[in-house]
Amino acid sequence: MATPITTTAPTPETEDRLMSLEEVAEKLGGISTRSVRRLIAKGDLPEPVKVLASPRLYHSDVMTYLDNLKQKRNQNTRIKKEPL
Repeated sequence: MATPITTTAPTPETEDRLMSLEEVAEKLGGISTRSVRRLIAKGDLPEPVKVLASPRLYHSDVMTYLDNLKQKRNQNTRIKKEPL
């Protein structure tokens, strides 16, 4: 007898949801969607995926961008605090 396959639906915490550019702009502190597009053009954020005609970014990509900003800030803070 075959073993039944069980699957679990992803929870909101584990699912990498897609965010609209408006949601991304809000997550990044209420910047404009134009600024989000500039970050994409600079390569700071990855190219969006298209769902129908709407550009979307993965939540994990936005969080990676924010984590990188924190790391840069922390590195700059450490450099300033080190004696010459």
